[in-house]
Amino acid sequence: MKKISIITLIGVLAVGSSVFAAEYTKFSSNFVKHFKDCDKYEETTTSEFEGQNFVTKRQIYGWKNGFCKYQENIKSPDTEYQLDCSFTNLQVDELYNSMKSRSKEIERYELENFVQQTDQKTGQKKYVSVGTTIIKGNKAFITWSKYQNNPYFCVPKKITP
Repeated sequence: MKKISIITLIGVLAVGSSVFAAEYTKFSSNFVKHFKDCDKYEETTTSEFEGQNFVTKRQIYGWKNGFCKYQENIKSPDTEYQLDCSFTNLQVDELYNSMKSRSKEIERYELENFVQQTDQKTGQKKYVSVGTTIIKGNKAFITWSKYQNNPYFCVPKKITP
């Protein structure tokens, strides 16, 4: 099992949903402490996964309109992604508890995949489930993946080609 200090980007699924992966996800104690109450906080970490270096910048912006605003930028030598997330109080609690547990036990989870579609009549963008992918990881990885890969909570944006 590889121990990785951050969730690392392994690519974009053909269906258009970004997937962040590492078997084992670990968060700094300062990040966990600040995330508990959605207090403003920023940190940058680096990691290496399968010979590639990644830099991850995590920013907790605080509460706005009833949601905890969070942003994560993941940068590798050839690409960069940004996730803009809005979490409810219950989701913040679930994410916090998953990080606090520090569990290293590997679980399996069926992660839903989404693709963006545009309504022909209204021009509105919506997301449609197009199947699932089995992921494996510790409790923090599974919980964060569940939200970070769901465009209703975290909107991915590719920064570089």
